Amino acid sequence: MVIKLEFLLNKNIITELSSIQDMIRWVTSCFSISNLWYGHGSDNPWDEAINLVLPLIGLPPYLFKEIFNSKLSFKERELIYQLVYKRIKKRIPVVYLTKKTWFCGHELYIDKRVLIPRSPIAELINNKFKSVIFPNNKEPKSILDLCTGSGCIAIACSYLFPNAHIDAVDISLEAINVAEHNIQLHGLENRITPICSDLFNKLTKLTYDLIITNPPYVDKKEIKYLPKEYFYEPKIGLFCENNGMEIIDKIIFQSNFYLKKGGILICEVGNKMLDIIKKYPEINFQWLNIKNGGIGIFKIEKI
Repeated sequence: MVIKLEFLLNKNIITELSSIQDMIRWVTSCFSISNLWYGHGSDNPWDEAINLVLPLIGLPPYLFKEIFNSKLSFKERELIYQLVYKRIKKRIPVVYLTKKTWFCGHELYIDKRVLIPRSPIAELINNKFKSVIFPNNKEPKSILDLCTGSGCIAIACSYLFPNAHIDAVDISLEAINVAEHNIQLHGLENRITPICSDLFNKLTKLTYDLIITNPPYVDKKEIKYLPKEYFYEPKIGLFCENNGMEIIDKIIFQSNFYLKKGGILICEVGNKMLDIIKKYPEINFQWLNIKNGGIGIFKIEKI
């Protein structure tokens, strides 16, 4: 007999799920037979279940092995059931249900005002930018995070480069408000400055050792192919005019004026990689190798 989703989603079942392990197994079963898209922090139903259950009870996902035999209260089980039901029936991404995620090991508050952090730039940060050589091997002292969203990249860079000051810029005031909250959560108010600006428009003529950015690059043609989960994210953070190239073009043209000599621009462009290579044959893009998935991150160094 094949177990159907309606059977698993019978609320009475939560009386039989006493431990965290029981709950995660049940959530995994529910997700496995549902038509869900994984791509906002996990790529399979087991990890998705862990990312839902543990943050809801105030624990980071990486603690699962240490506490999987721990018992859940009935109220905890009820809350988990309610959000599993929403995840399946409404296709709401898990991070928007828990309001928590982790980027480069750092906890962040996330809601629908910002994109869910998932950039492969995280691998560069975790590897201490080993594929990016700064002049004389000196760490960057001034960093600009364009299109900061939740502030995840700025915060991760602040931990990696404790002597650097970082400007975190976004066109969305709502996103800046979330970034400010996360900056305060980590006590980094003196080291990260959130700025509401359309790219470079409201910046002073300061120059930076490193500009790092994950701008919107999804074009109108791609919208209809996106899973339903993506439509919960703010359009301003995903979609872009001019075949997805409008903001990338501005960054390529303007960043040179804001980089110090020897300064580096790192930009994620995803599937626009081939379009950029064709459009700018005169620019010496260095495409960075990402081992854990993700394409289209280039580096340009100001000579």
